[in-house]
Amino acid sequence: MAAASKFSIKSQTKSISMPCRSHPTTFHIEELLNKIKTTSGEAASADAICSSLSLMTTLYKYMDNLLTSSTTQILISHEQNKKWIDELVDESVKFLDICGNVRDMLSETKDHCRDLYSALRRRKGDSNIKNIITKYNCFRKKMKKKVKGLVANLKHVDNMVTGFGSVVVDSDNHQLAAVIRAVVGVSEVTIMVLESLLTFFCVPVSKPNRWSVVVSKLTHKGRVACEEQPEQGVVNELESIDAALKVLCKYESSCDMSDVQIAQCRLDRLGAEIESMESGLESVFRCLVRTRVFLLNIISQ
Repeated sequence: MAAASKFSIKSQTKSISMPCRSHPTTFHIEELLNKIKTTSGEAASADAICSSLSLMTTLYKYMDNLLTSSTTQILISHEQNKKWIDELVDESVKFLDICGNVRDMLSETKDHCRDLYSALRRRKGDSNIKNIITKYNCFRKKMKKKVKGLVANLKHVDNMVTGFGSVVVDSDNHQLAAVIRAVVGVSEVTIMVLESLLTFFCVPVSKPNRWSVVVSKLTHKGRVACEEQPEQGVVNELESIDAALKVLCKYESSCDMSDVQIAQCRLDRLGAEIESMESGLESVFRCLVRTRVFLLNIISQ
């Protein structure tokens, strides 16, 4: 794996361990944190992302149990902890905003893939197919620009989470410090999973770098081959679609049905994978909303 850039997420390099546990739930949280860290460290494929999102849903349920326990409520309800909770609420808003944007991007991608599949199936003329492909390529370019903005927002949240570490250092209450470590760990892996989603839209699976790579340009060389194993130079499901469409455009006059079938096969598979990611992201979104409510309740006490 390439060396981390100056924008590296801290959670990639530091241990997520909580030796002082104030609540039994922190054991389950720690276990899930390490599982998600391992899964998110893999290539940003649809399967890996769906697995991470599923684990995230369970993780947030455990964190909600931790936040709503009477012990935790007493620990973090003191006035000196209110600023930290306020910042945690602000963080939750940013997570929800990024999730909402990614959800829209997934929906738009699925719609464009559906249009492409229909155009290839009808085969009413090369010019029509080429127009649909051009429209899709324009969408992909706009989407990558949008990803840049979301990456900047996610980096800002990463800086906020880093600042939470000072709260742990300043706390002489070991139980409170353990709770904060758990919450910070959840925030860190949430950033990792959201980064994987953004990476999916624009970064090679074979080059799992950090923030600077998320916004890099991608290139493809040569014609593609089908099918189950990814061909060299094609890096994830979306990149596989891009490569197949590039073949159709480059060899439009000599393109045979096998090239069309390759593109159709990949579009159909991607559609199903996007639906799975949408379902997982929606579950995480609901968890984030519920956690935000719990945090607001703590502030109001």
